[in-house]
Amino acid sequence: MLHNHTPSIEDTSAATRQASPAGVQAFVEGGFGLSMHWGLYSLLGRNEWAMHWESIPHAQYFTLMDRFNPTRFCAEEWADLLLESGQKFLVITTKHHDGFCLWDTAFTEHKITNTPFRRDALRELATALHDRGLHLHWYYSLMDWTHPAYRQDWPCYLDYVNGHLHELLTQYGPIHGVIFDGYWPHHPFSERDAYFKEGGPYNLAAIYDLIHALQPDAMVTNNHHVLPLKGEDYQVWELDMPGENTIGWNTTEIGTLPTAVWWNLNSGWGYQPANHCVKSVETLLDTYQRARSKGATFMLNIGPRPFGDIHPDEATVLRQIGQRLRELPG
Repeated sequence: MLHNHTPSIEDTSAATRQASPAGVQAFVEGGFGLSMHWGLYSLLGRNEWAMHWESIPHAQYFTLMDRFNPTRFCAEEWADLLLESGQKFLVITTKHHDGFCLWDTAFTEHKITNTPFRRDALRELATALHDRGLHLHWYYSLMDWTHPAYRQDWPCYLDYVNGHLHELLTQYGPIHGVIFDGYWPHHPFSERDAYFKEGGPYNLAAIYDLIHALQPDAMVTNNHHVLPLKGEDYQVWELDMPGENTIGWNTTEIGTLPTAVWWNLNSGWGYQPANHCVKSVETLLDTYQRARSKGATFMLNIGPRPFGDIHPDEATVLRQIGQRLRELPG
């Protein structure tokens, strides 16, 4: 049985800011970025939703922190790969639905600096990208499967989110985008998913204004599968072209803002070695060109391995895409 456990679309009419014209121009003209889903779930290698789909208890899930030690991680190598691939920006999961944070946040113990790795991966990435003139976008899940305040103390949870955003927007230099996920006002959930329900409004208008005040060039979007709300700067489609809904949860309505297409290079969003199926260069270039012909920015997703590197097959395809793009006329 399905029930719509989420509230109606939040009113953001109080938002007063948008991304700067320079920020919009950079996003639209850049046109091609790399997306990464990376976290504790990479150790399981099954799906970034594994904790939920497999009903793994919170305490058991976070024992993965004892094993998270991506010693092969090199921010400079990741940044160089973007350059070789012809990509202009990186989108990375700062916090996915599981609540694990890839930076040294002051607001939770569930963070990368409390693993054997001990380093702030986002800080190293920010430095490497900025040194190369590449832009950085944060992915942040509004939904949280493991933070107790998400279910028990909504005002406290909102303070938690705003604390995170303030850190991410003030401690890592220029940020050119924030993409939110986990807020799906039109998505029906089953009874076992009832704990996805947020405890109240996020006050998105204030969140969007905070982002634009701290980072004026940042392009804000929310993967909510409805028309853009005031304060958002572009509209995104998962695994669909703008205006299409072949997968069942995208909207077919196209607003007046810039658009983006979010695609997978492999079979899923996170690292899944048993389901390894890298798409061909030809297939991905065709998808890229279809997106660009519709004026959409193309965001191509990979799932780095728990060792801290990018699968060689994925890296090879990315480099081949970059070479093919450099060979195009104009």
